[in-house]
Amino acid sequence: MVATNTTTKSETNGTVGAFRLIKYGLLTAIAASIVNVLVLFTGLTMVEFPSEFVGGPFGPLAVGPVIGNSAVAAIGATFVYGVIARYSARPNRTFVIVAGAVLVLSFAMFLAPDVSGAPPRVFAVLVVMHATAAVTIVGVLTRVTNQEVEFR
Repeated sequence: MVATNTTTKSETNGTVGAFRLIKYGLLTAIAASIVNVLVLFTGLTMVEFPSEFVGGPFGPLAVGPVIGNSAVAAIGATFVYGVIARYSARPNRTFVIVAGAVLVLSFAMFLAPDVSGAPPRVFAVLVVMHATAAVTIVGVLTRVTNQEVEFR
């Protein structure tokens, strides 16, 4: 049997155009924010939450913080992806591994004082929001290297 290399051209290109990376970064921030707001609204319609978690503009399950945190995570992930794409021979594979580790570490945020003592349903929605954000971010950013462009 002959061994074949299954690495695609898009995975081995270690360069990404800055404009392309910024464009995908903005798309990632918008997509992650929309997905998380949809998950939030789905959770709010399915389960009743205590008012201290959804009340006001600054509760952990209010729309403003959800959009802000999703966008910040996506922008940070875009920066990390740019660095990985610059120095890695297989940027998509490396980024998926890093993103998985960051997802696991993000669950430590559930120990924060603003969600301490929350009922399990709040944590369940937060877990789904973190997971969907990670899937969305990885799904969009790993499309960046589908075209050979030089990073300058």
